[in-house]
Amino acid sequence: MKLIFDETALVDLEGIYNWIAKDNPTAAKAVVERLFASAEHLASFPQMGHVGRDEETLEWVVPRLPYIVIYEVYAERDEVIVTAVVHGARDRESEL
Repeated sequence: MKLIFDETALVDLEGIYNWIAKDNPTAAKAVVERLFASAEHLASFPQMGHVGRDEETLEWVVPRLPYIVIYEVYAERDEVIVTAVVHGARDRESEL
């Protein structure tokens, strides 16, 4: 399957980078690179996540990082679209 990051997910990754880079630009780069590399597994194993808070999405907790990748699978188009990347401690309930 083809892995696509939508604009919102890219903005999330930029925000993650900027937040970490305030203290450690090298670590920020490493975290974002790891998030991209880890998300690549979704192209081969799109069902490895669990049903998300929005039932049309799946969520996958990135191993050894406190981030959750939120994505949608479109089998008919052979695509996995990452729609968001959020910190696991983020209060997403108040955002609904």
